[in-house]
Amino acid sequence: MSNAKQLIMVVDDQPDFIDGVRLILESEGYEVWTASNGQKALDQLLTSFKYRMEQGENIKYLPDLILADIMMPGMDGYVFHDEVRSNPFLNHIPFVFLTAKTEQADVRHGKEIGADDYLTKPCQPDDLLATIRGKLKRTSQRRAILAQFSGNPSQPTVVGILVIIAIIISIVVLTIVITLMLTG
Repeated sequence: MSNAKQLIMVVDDQPDFIDGVRLILESEGYEVWTASNGQKALDQLLTSFKYRMEQGENIKYLPDLILADIMMPGMDGYVFHDEVRSNPFLNHIPFVFLTAKTEQADVRHGKEIGADDYLTKPCQPDDLLATIRGKLKRTSQRRAILAQFSGNPSQPTVVGILVIIAIIISIVVLTIVITLMLTG
């Protein structure tokens, strides 16, 4: 990734909890956005995206990861997750539930609806940071692979060159086989 700080959005209705998570994340060099419920978070995401598009800017200024509680007033975490996942401009953002809902059925439900991870409160800072680092590492790997396929079309990529070589070899082999069949 670039030298820019990675951005984490924390969505929770408990200000003290948000402050604690913010302190942990900022001490590790992350930038933090916060919202007190899913609707406010969604509004913030859509406003940022719309503004950046209107300014002709890169879409980069969206969070690199979302941490969200489930039990919140207004729009809860499940609905917020569904809204993020149904938006084609937001659905690539890793989404982690960080919640007091600790029953196995809750954890299972969170995973079944497609959350990238599910952490329960209270969560040890090291576990939170390990989860975040792992998800961000995976996102970086995906971006690197995507860059290979979506680079400058006038410059061949390694994959593109390999495909061209495979096609040329196939044509040569096929030509030899056909020539041998016709002369033999």
